[in-house]
Order: sequence, then structure tokens, then C-alpha cells
Amino acid sequence: MTGAAVDVVHQVRDRYLNRTPNSLRLHGEAKRWLPGGDTRTANHFGPYPTFLAHGAGCEVTDVDGNRYLDFCNNMSAVVHGHAHPDLVAAASAQFSLGTALGAPGEVQPRHAELVCARVPSVERVRYCNSGTEAAMLALRAARTVTGRDTIVKIDGGYHGMQGDLEVNMFAGMRAPASPQPGVPDGFPHRRVPRGVPRNVAEDVFVLPYNDLNAAAQLFRAHGSRTAALIVEPMLGVAGGVLGDPDYLHGLRALTEEHGALLIFDECATFRVGPLQTRFGITPDLTALGNVIGGGLPIGAFGGRADVMAQFDPTRPEPVYHGSTFGGNNLSLRVGVAALRTYGPAEVISLNDLGEGLNRRLSEAGAEVGVRLRTSGVGSLTYLHWGDGPIRDALDVRALRLNAGKLPELLHLELLNRGIYLPRTGPVSLSMPMTEEHTRTLVDTVRDTLTTLRPYLEEKLPHLLTEPT
Repeated sequence: MTGAAVDVVHQVRDRYLNRTPNSLRLHGEAKRWLPGGDTRTANHFGPYPTFLAHGAGCEVTDVDGNRYLDFCNNMSAVVHGHAHPDLVAAASAQFSLGTALGAPGEVQPRHAELVCARVPSVERVRYCNSGTEAAMLALRAARTVTGRDTIVKIDGGYHGMQGDLEVNMFAGMRAPASPQPGVPDGFPHRRVPRGVPRNVAEDVFVLPYNDLNAAAQLFRAHGSRTAALIVEPMLGVAGGVLGDPDYLHGLRALTEEHGALLIFDECATFRVGPLQTRFGITPDLTALGNVIGGGLPIGAFGGRADVMAQFDPTRPEPVYHGSTFGGNNLSLRVGVAALRTYGPAEVISLNDLGEGLNRRLSEAGAEVGVRLRTSGVGSLTYLHWGDGPIRDALDVRALRLNAGKLPELLHLELLNRGIYLPRTGPVSLSMPMTEEHTRTLVDTVRDTLTTLRPYLEEKLPHLLTEPT
């Protein structure tokens, strides 16, 4: 890099270092006890992550006293903002009564009734501790009721950290590739991450997203051995790629035709709908988490009563389901407050705010002559750089590679300017946010891209265009 680009990079980094000395100190201490200084890979970024101290409403404050508008919201898992008074009151009231009593409590059916009312396809529900567990147990239910082992998932579809579902959980994973036997050329090769037994891929087929013809080919060849197809109605970690309604309806028809179950993972998209309701699709099972716990650890899976009946302990040979903190009183009590305060009216209002933000962010890029594009739905917005289709996870990966180091540089400078965003995840809104907050984000992104223009001119000229 020549002088101007080098200067921009050094200035952004130096501002961050000067603002966050206590984060640097704590990061050094944390590395003594935690590999890399944290316990969640997605939190890491260079030169070191910001250590946050507390949050209130739509703001968070770091250990150096810097305040940020929080458009991360724990990777979109928080929708009420921080320290929402109704949720704080529910947590305080339950804590004084006990957090996990190790037995059924009145709060379980109260919460379950709210979930089933919000997601009509969920006739019965059971609880666990995370979206990972919810997806895992939904697969177990499908395998039990069908008597089949094979599952189908989407290339780049993220469903947490469980063996079967970690196959191709990121598009273009750095892992050995193996072709899928018995499927045509051109299908994604299967990739298993380090630490997961390679043989798990034997019972997993992988499909490209938004490609109904590919799904039909696969089911013609292997539908009779398939227990379930699991899909996000919008790819989340893979970059906010919305499923085409005709495609999702087609998956519903294919699974019914071949006697397989359709599982929707709506852990991320419950906050915007859920999307199955918006699209008018009835999956057999749904995995949930995040928002339904009001910021506390929770997972839930549910669906057709006859499928969920496999877990009924009064039946002969029920499916065993153990979960020490599954259905704990604290998460459910706060979750009841969360669902009652984030109802259909609040969902619509926040989605409307997000749709406006999505549009204005794209316009801000055009105004400064940067090829910034957005995807997503409602209160979830994803940033992309450059031209080209956004139909599946590989399209998103190509755009990310096309952007070089711009996302990291933008992220760091937005932190310097008081905007807290995930490095590669969604821009997510919370209930306390207003038009003023979203205007602040748009203005700050526009100003930051202007500051970064010398870097773009030298390193990424293909992302530049004529300002409007």
C-alpha cells in the first residue's frame, strides 16, 4: 500500500487503540485462561475485541466508558434492547423464587401456550438450552417418526454446533471436500469441520439454496431414505439470503411427496415473523431460540402433535430427552415477559423501521460512490459489497472475498464513531430504537465510507462508482 491507504489504516487502528486501553488490558489477562481470550469465535476481531461492561436500552458501554448504539444485539438474539424493565422485573421476581427447581412449574405451560399461539405449526413444544439443541432434537424427532437416518441440509445453512448439522455449515469451508454419491455433478461437495467425525457426512446430503430443481433431483434419487430436510427460511450466518417463497413451498411439496419431514430453523427469523407465517408454509417441525427467552439461554423445538408425541414418557419406548436446564423457571419466566411485550404489533413496527434502514443504507453507499448493497428482511439487514446475484451462500462468499479487508476496516472505524456492529453478522434493531437512531447509523456509515475512500481507491477500486 502507498501513503494514503497506509495512513487511513493506521489512523483507524490508532484511534481504536487510543479509545480502548482497558479492553487491551483485559484481553491480555483473558488470554491467560481462555484460548484467544474469549469463549465465542464470532466475537473475535483484530487487533482485539471491545470488552463491554453494561447495556441500557439500545446502548452499550465498554470498559473504557465509551458508549455505542448497539446494532449487534448479541448477533440479533436480543430484540428488547438491554435491561428492559419488564424483563428485569420478571428475572428479579423469579430469581427470588429459584432459578431452576428441577421439576415442572406453572411457567412452562404459560410460555408454551404463547409459543404455540405465535407459531401455528407448533402444536406441541419442548424446551432445551440453545438453538443448537433445538435443531438437534428436531432431527431426532424426524428420524424417530420416519425410521430413516439420512438428512438433507443447505450449503452454508447454520444450525449450531452439532455434528450432522456442521456439515457445510459455512460455504467454502477450509475442510477436505468429498463428493456426494448418487447425485449429479455440480452439487456442493460435503465438507466436515475439524473435530467432527468424517463419517457423519455419510448420512447428510447438501443442497444449494434457492434451487428447487436441485432439490427435486436429490429427492428423486434419495427421497425414500431421507428423514428430514432442515432449512432456514432466510440464510442467517450465510448473509441474509431470503428464501424465495416458491422455493420454500416447493420444499414443502417435495418432503410430503417422499414421506420426509420439513424442519424450519427460525431461531434467527422468529423476531421478524416468523417467516413460515409470512410465507404461508406449515413445516412439520420448527427450531426456536434467542428472542423467546428474552436474552436468557433457551431453545425450543415443536411441531405436529403426532411427531412430538414420540417424547411423551407415558408412551411405550418414548424418545429420551434430558436437559438439566431445559425449561428452567428463570428463562421461561423472562421469556413470558418477552413474548408478551414483543407481540405482532411490535414485530410489524420494528420490521417497518428495518425495511427503511435497509433501503437508506444502500442509498448512502450510492451517494458516496461505493457499491454497497443490502439484503435481509424486516429488522435484520446484511451488508454486501460489489455486484452480482445474492441467491445462495456461495454468492455471499464471493461478495465477501470481493470486499477484501473493507468489512474489517469499516467495522473498526464504526466502533471509533460509536456504532457497535457485528464484524460480519446482521445489522439488527431493538425495540427502543427510533428513526433517529437509524438515521445516525446511515449518516455514520456514509461518513465512514468517505473517510475510507483513499483506501478503496488504491486497494478496492472495483467497489467504487460515480457518486449520485
